[in-house]
Amino acid sequence: MKSRIYNTRATVEAGLITALIVVMALMNVYIPIFSTLGRFILPIPVAVLFLRHNFKVTLAAVVASGIFVGMLYSPLSGLTSTIMFGITGITLGYCIKKNSEFSIMLILLSIASLIGTVIDFSVYIKLISGSSLKAFIGEMLKIMEESANAAIEFYTKMGVSNEQLKPILDILKIFNVDYILKVVPAILIMGSLVSAYLTYIVTKLILKKLGYNIKEAPKFTHIHINVKIGAILSIFLLLGVLLIRQNVEVGEYLAGSSQLLLQYAFFIDGLSVALYYLKDRYKMSKGVITLIIFLTMFSQLSIVYFILGLADLIIDFRKLDPNRKLGVK
Repeated sequence: MKSRIYNTRATVEAGLITALIVVMALMNVYIPIFSTLGRFILPIPVAVLFLRHNFKVTLAAVVASGIFVGMLYSPLSGLTSTIMFGITGITLGYCIKKNSEFSIMLILLSIASLIGTVIDFSVYIKLISGSSLKAFIGEMLKIMEESANAAIEFYTKMGVSNEQLKPILDILKIFNVDYILKVVPAILIMGSLVSAYLTYIVTKLILKKLGYNIKEAPKFTHIHINVKIGAILSIFLLLGVLLIRQNVEVGEYLAGSSQLLLQYAFFIDGLSVALYYLKDRYKMSKGVITLIIFLTMFSQLSIVYFILGLADLIIDFRKLDPNRKLGVK
């Protein structure tokens, strides 16, 4: 009897969640403003269903919602949206149910987001646009170049000298199709990490009101690059350089992506260290800290954060890395 009541309740709740997902997915398609936010909201109903029931019930609801979206809008959209929010939602529900640490949740959500993004872009590029990745990147760069040229022309008319515009022109020269292709893996990884973090933030805000507990994210001043992660990225970079010397094409992708990931990792770590000392050690006001960060982060002085991040990986100023003997006390 109890099993029958549970099955009935599971069926009803799965049906309601399916209807909610279909409505939200269609809003994501037809309402441009909702499309960006919808990416982070759509996995939440799936996660809630996983928390209340199990994997089978959740998977059935995800598949059913994909079929309905495919019937009401487009089969390809139904397929890609199902994969995107289905994988992320189930992963999110699993992490919350297992009371996973924030770091584990972020890694698993990043992997789920990466899988969904790769499949989504592959379907769009190959089946919808009928082009290749190289052609797609070329079109995007062409649009970006046109916008940049319009901005440069505007600033030139306003009296800005060519010397002042030189940094922008130098950046435009770097961003070509070959360079973007070499760093696509790094872009996908960084995009997945950002997407996972935003999904966590939105989910935490909503599920907290529903009575679910989610592990807190560390403060920004406590963010650090694990020495193991730094070592792995450095090994990949070295391997890429060695492959390039052997004229192996994959080495360019490996070296380019590893270098970009290391640069941003050190930059974020260095920014975290700087904020830690300014805020926690020297007790500066928020206004002064904001001014210092703004004046340095968007100038040539930003290299200081990269150097500080590299130094923190070696020295561990805040004693946050558990892999060291002088870990957190």
